[in-house]
Amino acid sequence: DGVYDPGSPNGRLLLGLKGQISELELHTIRARMTAGILNKAQRGELALVLPAGFVRDADGTVHKTPNTEVQSRLQLIFDTFLQVRSASQVLRAFNRDNLEVPRRNRFGDTVWRKPTVSAMVSILKHPAYAGAFTYGRTRTIRTGPGPHQARQQLLSQEEWKICVKDKYPAYISWETYERIQAMLK
Repeated sequence: DGVYDPGSPNGRLLLGLKGQISELELHTIRARMTAGILNKAQRGELALVLPAGFVRDADGTVHKTPNTEVQSRLQLIFDTFLQVRSASQVLRAFNRDNLEVPRRNRFGDTVWRKPTVSAMVSILKHPAYAGAFTYGRTRTIRTGPGPHQARQQLLSQEEWKICVKDKYPAYISWETYERIQAMLK
């Protein structure tokens, strides 16, 4: 909207003020977007990536996957854990019976993979299987100034930002979920 001479004091003043106003506008826009995300999350309507065993239909409603093999395999993981009380024992039982576990690939499709302890633990620890929508279960810890110098830290259940129970169809009850978390500790 004009030509400014950065060599003159008046030009530097105007350019500096315009830069600061632009920075304030960006901060305001970012704050509004973050508030919108948190508001949607508090209602349990934020469309996050679902774990294997769930699908979201066109209107945004979450259902158990129609694949009964996926449903029964997930149920088997929870039932086996409640019997043997150890994720590594569940892994041994699955390996003994040559059973695979449903997982999401990077495109969001359900794929069958050889079970690992980390896969078992991630299924056992995910609150969506107890019917809960959660937001803010991790915190980013910066280890340096670079973009790849950060790691995710899991927070305790009391530190989660948002937890809306009975939002999804459940594979296990919330009480069973809490019992499993206590056993995993």
